[in-house]
Amino acid sequence: MAKNIVMKALQLAFLLLFISGYAHPKDSGKAHPVRKIDTTPNTDDSDVWSFTLESNTYAATDYLSPTLDFSSVDGWDVQIASYNIPVYGGGAQNYEWDSYINVSKSFDVTKQLKAVLGTQNGTTALSTQHQWHNIDYAVISYQALPLISLRAGPFWADKALTTTTDVLAYTVGFNLNFTADFYLQGDYFSGHSNVSGAVINLWYQSIYAGVGVPETDSGNEFYGIVGLKLNLAQFKFWQL
Repeated sequence: MAKNIVMKALQLAFLLLFISGYAHPKDSGKAHPVRKIDTTPNTDDSDVWSFTLESNTYAATDYLSPTLDFSSVDGWDVQIASYNIPVYGGGAQNYEWDSYINVSKSFDVTKQLKAVLGTQNGTTALSTQHQWHNIDYAVISYQALPLISLRAGPFWADKALTTTTDVLAYTVGFNLNFTADFYLQGDYFSGHSNVSGAVINLWYQSIYAGVGVPETDSGNEFYGIVGLKLNLAQFKFWQL
């Protein structure tokens, strides 16, 4: 049974990557990467450090996005994140090396209901303009069934981040847990700006793969996702 689940997970991951790679024409133009925002509640509130490295592959460009995260037992979560670091291709100027400090606080309303307030602030590290990027959000997460959790809430993003105007919009998301180690995660950000669109990832333990889907008139592109998340407490050097 477990072997069959793993095989299905790998098959779906490869299918998602295939779709993301061929859903739009191959060309030699510069990628227009998504301005990433992170409003997904972190459920690992146990005074733990974690490191995530994600690869985003566009038609002719690949970006890396590393994130260092501390999640505390009292619901605070602090991240240092840098998005869209070019590995090959690139040339998107102010869209690359988008670096942030992300801070959020989780509140347990009931056993099934959690509220999250958060903010994400930063700028493009290597840009000559250094425009300040800000997003503030509030999310309600509800464990509807043992296998399903849902989340939704408003967010406000400034013009420098959306590349259009200051935007007040909403986000919705879900986790579908097949087992404790194997689950599907999806998030959607409304509107037609550079932060709009959907992300769907299939997780197995600490690895995941998925696809980013652009919203219409957002200027974004499809992209493939492969990522790895490590709990740093597993490594002895972190305990010294």
